[in-house]
Amino acid sequence: MVRRRGAFASFRKQAKKVEAFPSVRATPVQGWRPKLGERVQTPNGVGTVVKVSGEIYLVDLDDQIANVWERLRSIKRLG
Repeated sequence: MVRRRGAFASFRKQAKKVEAFPSVRATPVQGWRPKLGERVQTPNGVGTVVKVSGEIYLVDLDDQIANVWERLRSIKRLG
């Protein structure tokens, strides 16, 4: 009887699977999002959220005449 190099798949040892990157979560982690009328800190100063448009927030700055559109990543919670 001639012995072949390969064996049946059911008799092979399972190789340990090593992932280079951590597994991705199916659901994204929900973080803090400012609401209308909430006081926030922006790079331009402290203000109040006036309008929300997707990921961008219109902030009415205190002690300034300006309103500024800011992305969520540049807004910090006050308090």
